[in-house]
Amino acid sequence: MANKLYYKTLKITELNPDQIRDMFHVFRRYYDNVNQKQFAIDLKNKDSVFLLLDSKEQKIRGFSTIVDLEVNGHRGVFSGDTIIEKEYWGQGTLGVAFLKYLFIKKLKNPFRPLYWFLISKGFKTYLLMANNFSNHYPRFEKSVDKKNQEIMNAFAKELYPEDFIQDKGIISFKDKEKDSLKKCIAPITEQMKAENHRIRFFAEKNANWSQGDELCCLAEMTLSMPFKYQYKIVKKSFKKAFPRKDGRPRKVAGLMIMKGKSS
Repeated sequence: MANKLYYKTLKITELNPDQIRDMFHVFRRYYDNVNQKQFAIDLKNKDSVFLLLDSKEQKIRGFSTIVDLEVNGHRGVFSGDTIIEKEYWGQGTLGVAFLKYLFIKKLKNPFRPLYWFLISKGFKTYLLMANNFSNHYPRFEKSVDKKNQEIMNAFAKELYPEDFIQDKGIISFKDKEKDSLKKCIAPITEQMKAENHRIRFFAEKNANWSQGDELCCLAEMTLSMPFKYQYKIVKKSFKKAFPRKDGRPRKVAGLMIMKGKSS
């Protein structure tokens, strides 16, 4: 079993050469078409980074970069390169780090909307947003409304003016060598698409994800979001720790839980 992760939030300028080197080593394990020079250049264009570290060995096991945005009067946070070593998938440390960052930023100006803008070439990053943010786009349940589409387009044009394909909502680096997920990492199977509407939607919306195309996504941060996320974690942990084999409901803080389903 993998050791527990913990995180550090650092300004990019606070990273030392050894940390940048270790980040790149994690990155190249999972992506093709990468080189250390370009990785370092891209890193300089970011503002902050969440480092995910092994609590026992103190080694970097993943990271996610951050850019603070202010475009056309819209306030946002952009998450760039994000990777976690496969042995540590599912721990939720990155989700906690990111929500804390957004929550603190939201508290500084609580009455002004705050958006998370992300681009995703892998379905796991898309699911992190879709499974946890009530107001997010694009989504299979309904089309994006005009206001959120305009905000998403504004962020995309600000960050990737030459590579944004607006009618598809895709960032496509056609004239550049761009990193792409290794074929063995987070593949999308027909069974996965059949069993999960969101994975199927992602695969259809970003048909060239395996070649490095990125799906533009937008989610709105609210003050209640961290509490909903924490409740979700508690509910999941309770169900795992106290399964019922007889099918009878177990009540948790007013919630009826039955064999992996809630109502």
